[in-house]
Amino acid sequence: MTSTPRASASIIAAGIFAVLVGVAGMLCTLSALIVFSTARFAQTAPFPAALRPVLYGFWIFLLVFALFIAVNGVQVIRLRNWARISLLVIAGCLLFFGVMGIAVIFVTVYVAAPLDPRVSQGLLVSILAIIYGIPIAISLWWLILFTRRPVVAQFRAQAALEPQGPPSAISLLNNPECPLGVRIIGWFLGSFVIGLPFIPFFPSSVPAIYFGHLYLGPAAAGIYIFNFALISVSGIGLLLLKRWSYPLTIAVQLLASANAIYSTLIPSYEANLRAALEKMNVPDLPSNTEQIFRYSRYFSLIGLIVPVAILITLFVARRNFYEAAARASQVSIAPPPNQPM
Repeated sequence: MTSTPRASASIIAAGIFAVLVGVAGMLCTLSALIVFSTARFAQTAPFPAALRPVLYGFWIFLLVFALFIAVNGVQVIRLRNWARISLLVIAGCLLFFGVMGIAVIFVTVYVAAPLDPRVSQGLLVSILAIIYGIPIAISLWWLILFTRRPVVAQFRAQAALEPQGPPSAISLLNNPECPLGVRIIGWFLGSFVIGLPFIPFFPSSVPAIYFGHLYLGPAAAGIYIFNFALISVSGIGLLLLKRWSYPLTIAVQLLASANAIYSTLIPSYEANLRAALEKMNVPDLPSNTEQIFRYSRYFSLIGLIVPVAILITLFVARRNFYEAAARASQVSIAPPPNQPM
């Protein structure tokens, strides 16, 4: 009689921690939504009316994201492999968020903006380093834990004991034939489909900067829909082992990188940022705004870490992916065993 595998103590600890993080995130997000929606706050808040729907959408997204983390924590303890992949994707996002935060702290505190002399520089840096260092520590913990061979073996043992019924949506998007790095990229890119339904509700004053040009209204919404659709389709195609998704993903990442580089390095970069803020009726900016705009170029270029990492991963895993895609295509065209050739 085959015994059901049980999660090790390290997996249980990671799962419980993910549940606690998700629950804490939901409580904080709900509190922020309640405070933000009160009439008194709405009258005194410095946010332009056009930005409030975007902020509401952002808080709702964070609420769903926190719920997703809590669900993943429960499913990781149950040794569901799709939850392991999801936490790896979340860990990658947390790592990028923490690294970007540390970079912003360094540039803002030591290079760009002079601090108020009444504020202790050391204390401020320590607090911000803890705030952004915690996501880095969590991400490294999950990335190391859920890629260790003994841990992966536990999830595979559980998957082998599960009844083989008709393929579900989750099993199709978590094909073990697909290389792990490609699966992580696919889940990350495919998650952009969640944002598509919210784009039509963006205020018309929310701009889009595309290859150095500022777009507003339907043109800006069309650009966001086009980019989100391309990104999500390429990611879902990777998860489904479609050969066309590989060159599509590379083309999409090269396009995003070219847009970021061109829009950031052109002389009109700062003018575009100021015009975008003016279109959104953002309140008066601080006196060192020009300096912040100048250093924001570096933050935009740091963001290229994501597409570069995706391109490197795709290059390394290209052979394994195409071999898996070939096997998947042969299985899909093979006739059922009870039917003649």
